[in-house]
Amino acid sequence: MSVAALIPTLLGLLALVCVGALIGRTGRLGVASDRAAVALTALVVDVTLPALTLDVLLRRRLTAEVAWALAPSTASLFACLGVGYALSTLAGWTRPVRGTVMICAAFCNTGFLGVPITRALFPDRTDAAQAAVLIDTVDTTALLWTVGVAIAQAFGDPHPTQATPRHVRAVLLRPATLSVLVGLGLNLLGVPAPAALLSLLQWVGASTSVLVFLALGLRLDVTVLRGQRAPLLLALAIKLVLSPALALLVARALSLHGPPIAVSVLQSSMPAAVIAAAIATHERCDDRLAAAIVVSSLALTLPALWLWSPVLRALAG
Repeated sequence: MSVAALIPTLLGLLALVCVGALIGRTGRLGVASDRAAVALTALVVDVTLPALTLDVLLRRRLTAEVAWALAPSTASLFACLGVGYALSTLAGWTRPVRGTVMICAAFCNTGFLGVPITRALFPDRTDAAQAAVLIDTVDTTALLWTVGVAIAQAFGDPHPTQATPRHVRAVLLRPATLSVLVGLGLNLLGVPAPAALLSLLQWVGASTSVLVFLALGLRLDVTVLRGQRAPLLLALAIKLVLSPALALLVARALSLHGPPIAVSVLQSSMPAAVIAAAIATHERCDDRLAAAIVVSSLALTLPALWLWSPVLRALAG
């Protein structure tokens, strides 16, 4: 993956965001841009992303190198939680602000954005895509809905709503999660997938990146950035600079390299997880700050990806 080869991909993704924003502002869809974005997001989460996940997991047996990709991203996640807590506490911010900074800065958008971006940057490397799926499964699904929810409840409303078990069941039963469980099971059992099925999954999953970035453009709203400067800047520094830097340090310390390890750093540089912001809002942390972190980190995704691309290229070999 050369920096020069990355330019068309980055420009293409940026163009899709601009097209989505333009369509949303001109009202040419005939419906509100928020409703259109919700529809596209639902299509991605429930149809194209599960197809992409199954395609990735059924094409090649998992390897130890892919499993090792979990180490840098997971270590970085917990370190960022600690840094977010320490610095926001030193700043004297309220508990809802501190909780929001912690979970929105530490948990990354590894599925909705990370998986399709990985496929775009490493189109011929199934092991890289598998690493992206594993990181999303462990770091953003399992840890966010356990550790992340616990933090949000501890720093948000002193009287939790007790709705977490229902939400966890909903996560476990959604198509995106079921596709991971089915794909991993068949992969580990060595069950071969029919060529016709793989072709269908590839065809459906190929539209994920286009739909994701069109939806991001439709959702673009800079008004939520007002009045959140200090905690917002801290969260962005942790999310887009410290998180991938720590993942890189762990990879170097463990002498890890290859495309799956590059994906581990890539996933750690992804913007704030939208679900993390939803959890922060649900548990009565600072909802406006959560929205500001999500929007601003999304807006900075492509520039940050460009800056980290030489590191990813070096790690990938």
